[in-house]
Amino acid sequence: MRGDCELRCLNAVKNMVFCKNGQPLQNPFDNKTYLDVSTDEFKKDRIWLVNSDCYKFYFGLLENDCEEFENVLRVAQTNPDTSRFPDFIFENGFIEHFQVTSSVVTKKGAMHTKEESEFRRRVDADTEKLTAEWSETPSFDVVRSKSWTFTNPSHAYEHLVNSFKHNWEHHMESYRKYTGSKQIGIFMVEYPEIALAMCENVYQGWINGMTQGDMREQEQFNEYRLSRDKNLLQYVYSFRNVIKYVIFWNYARIEVICTENIPYLLKLLPWDYIIRPLHQVTTVASVYNISVPADPKQEGETDDKT
Repeated sequence: MRGDCELRCLNAVKNMVFCKNGQPLQNPFDNKTYLDVSTDEFKKDRIWLVNSDCYKFYFGLLENDCEEFENVLRVAQTNPDTSRFPDFIFENGFIEHFQVTSSVVTKKGAMHTKEESEFRRRVDADTEKLTAEWSETPSFDVVRSKSWTFTNPSHAYEHLVNSFKHNWEHHMESYRKYTGSKQIGIFMVEYPEIALAMCENVYQGWINGMTQGDMREQEQFNEYRLSRDKNLLQYVYSFRNVIKYVIFWNYARIEVICTENIPYLLKLLPWDYIIRPLHQVTTVASVYNISVPADPKQEGETDDKT
């Protein structure tokens, strides 16, 4: 059953493409946004309606691909059959969303999701209890606070690969049974965890003691980037005849990859990347409280009026 998770992910992609500073871009001549125009109008006025910065997140898309992808985002609708593949449909294709994890997966699901959900439930319960207590015993001169911490469980790149392939192939089984339009197939993959980092292995084959001057700076990310992962890019490429675009969303950015042009992208990656868990990642949740004394004058005025 689809719900908020899928819509949140799709809306994040739309915001990247059609918005700036959280607001939809407008045609300066008629003030229309991407929501207000027809397909023909969108093609004609696209320069005004699409955020020019979004091209930083397009990988392997030609100009026609960009226009096609953006129009798909504009018109895609939630599948009215809410329990079946895919999550979103449009005239000539579909968008299907799924999540991946780099934590250990058991029969009960991803360990990270399980432990984080338990943490959130505990925070919510404690916050509700504290709110009631602080309401009964107000403090007018001291700020009271309470904090909780959640530390990531074990993560590894190997877990991410297994999760990615398992979920991809599971959704491919649904794809094969789907009888709707498949001309443009899109998988929207969400990686919601802050857990992996990447760095370019420019020292692969390095001769001990040899200098390289300022020829090449090592590319590093405090996040996982599908666009830099040769292993999974080659895996995705094997499905190029059925999945045209892959949207990859993590906590920091969105990447849109045209599967057909992955060989070109691989040529831009001369080195492999070392993918490792981040150092201990801790999430902190806090709640604060201070009571504001009532204004006696206002209280008196209220009493006079009642």
